[in-house]
Amino acid sequence: MTRVVEWAAVIVGGVLAVWLASCYLRGLRRFRRSDSGRRHRGRPWALAASIVVTAVVTTPPLGELLEQRLSTHMAQHMLLILVSAPLLAVSGCGLPLLAGLPRRVRRVVVRLGHRLADASVVGPHLAWGAYIGALWLWHLPAAYDEAVRSTYAHLSEHACFLATAWLFWWFLLGPVRRRLTGPAAVLYVAAAVPPGAALGALLTFTSHPLYPAQAQEAHAAGADVLTDQRVGGLVMWVPMDFFFVAVAIVLVARWLRNLQQRWPEPEYRHIDDALESPR
Repeated sequence: MTRVVEWAAVIVGGVLAVWLASCYLRGLRRFRRSDSGRRHRGRPWALAASIVVTAVVTTPPLGELLEQRLSTHMAQHMLLILVSAPLLAVSGCGLPLLAGLPRRVRRVVVRLGHRLADASVVGPHLAWGAYIGALWLWHLPAAYDEAVRSTYAHLSEHACFLATAWLFWWFLLGPVRRRLTGPAAVLYVAAAVPPGAALGALLTFTSHPLYPAQAQEAHAAGADVLTDQRVGGLVMWVPMDFFFVAVAIVLVARWLRNLQQRWPEPEYRHIDDALESPR
């Protein structure tokens, strides 16, 4: 029964992905014909790469192999958060997708977006909080084991990781007017490092297994449960920290370059002229 549900979810997800992709391509053509759309730089390659990575790491056969152990399961989560979600943000798929949706659906989405914008609900603070909250919530023992036991909970977990991570990266990489730059962007990224590092350290240094259901899966796969959990903590801790630190360094370098371009160059010529002129 579980296999049937999993394959049904794969089929439904595939059909939904194909429909959304067709809406995106149709909207991209429509959007680029308009005067404002010609200035929009959609990146279909990034969207395609995000879809491919997400599909490969969450569907059989690789998805099943990755979910047998906590260490590989954590690698699956990191690929969604650090690869699929940033690519989705870089693709700038929001406006073309909106333009390609059916008219009634588009009107509902636009109306909801205006209400959220007027209420100042969606902002960097919400994106940061949603990302960190989802990361910790789904790695609590009860929620994590429920995702291991239930296909529906597992799909919800992956969707939540992808959606909140996309929202987080959207304010850094997305083609939006409210994109964070300068010190605000650096602080935004730097503030996300300690919570993720703390969670990774908790998994690494805990002296007993935290997830009984995942421990059973790992034991059945022939892995040492505690070692597998510690490796999983390192998989979360090290790559995530390196990735976020690298992004912060790039943001600092970009900020300094922009400051250098805006800072007026000192003019020494009039000083030299004054010194060389006869008294």
